[in-house]
Amino acid sequence: MGQNKYNVLYIDDEHNNLVVFENAFFTQYNIFTALSGEEGLKILEKEEIHLVITDQKMPGMTGVQFLETIKPLYPDIITMIITAYSDIDFIIPAINKCGVYSYILKPWDVRELNYTLENALTKYQLQHDNKKLLEHLRLANEQLEDKIKARTRELQDKNDELAKINAIKDKLFTIISHDLRQPILSFGVFLETLKVVKEELTAEKFQTLTNSIESHLWQVKDLMDNLLHWSMLQMEGKEISRSNFDMTATVDKNISLYRSIAVQKQIEIDFDKTADKVLAVGDEDMSEVVLRNLLSNAIKFTNSGGNIKCSVGNMNGDVIVTIQDNGIGISKEVMSKFFDIGQQISTRGTANEKGIGLGLKLCKEFIEKQGGRLEVTSEVGAGSTFVFSLPKAAAN
Repeated sequence: MGQNKYNVLYIDDEHNNLVVFENAFFTQYNIFTALSGEEGLKILEKEEIHLVITDQKMPGMTGVQFLETIKPLYPDIITMIITAYSDIDFIIPAINKCGVYSYILKPWDVRELNYTLENALTKYQLQHDNKKLLEHLRLANEQLEDKIKARTRELQDKNDELAKINAIKDKLFTIISHDLRQPILSFGVFLETLKVVKEELTAEKFQTLTNSIESHLWQVKDLMDNLLHWSMLQMEGKEISRSNFDMTATVDKNISLYRSIAVQKQIEIDFDKTADKVLAVGDEDMSEVVLRNLLSNAIKFTNSGGNIKCSVGNMNGDVIVTIQDNGIGISKEVMSKFFDIGQQISTRGTANEKGIGLGLKLCKEFIEKQGGRLEVTSEVGAGSTFVFSLPKAAAN
């Protein structure tokens, strides 16, 4: 209980009975007395009472009426009622209804009443302890449920991580076993062709063959670059190095790398420089990977004689890079799966170029890791536009 004595309220309309009760038990309990049920209710509002004893026959509110009133308000209090022998048949049903611990016949004996009080308060203590124990059990159950939920979440996270690793593994195996193996085998075919028909090759046929070899070399190079960067990114081994760099110069340099491939397909690349120098904040190496993939895709999906337009500019505190082609375009269904690692999207280009469906996923991750955005709009038969943004470098 955290206290030395229990608090006992005794209600009786005869003052002498209150005095006798208080003198008999004041050394054992903290005694509160009241001459009526109304007075008893006021005491209950102010004090923490553990046991109530009330006389049955009182003017105004009877003992049973008092107990019926306090039962829903103070359900933990132990209650007892004092009555004459002649009233027993009347009050027993009421006693059962109110959950009274015991009734005491007048006149009461101090020793018998003391024994009854001790038993009643022992019951109170047991109820009190059981209630605390149940509360502790409830809290323990809640904590256990929280731990189970946390453990379940942890296991789910582990399963998700394992699924991601398995997806990466499956993707790598697919690339290595098929997409990387195929162009390397093609080199063997080209070499065998050179050996067999080298005496018959005209300059024009030789040029065509070397162009094909060069195209395959670029495909392998792009594939290897993307595979390396993507693998490092998925394994969280690719660090971001933020610095200011000239986006105009970076775009110009990467266009130069792909201009010869574009020429082979008679595709013209126009670069609209709205400013000589546009400074962005980010990782220049990552940005070059993105540019190479977008340029390679634009060439791949543009028909011979087509056109690719590139531009760099500033907008709302960002550096905006746009690569637009007038190629075959992309359907909405295919576009919806572009950036989902679980989807295998690989479409052959207008000259039957083969890809691995990895480049655009890599582009999106690289741009977002630098704090930018990558967006694509396209219409089948009308071409595609890829736009990405990076934060603009602050002016010195």
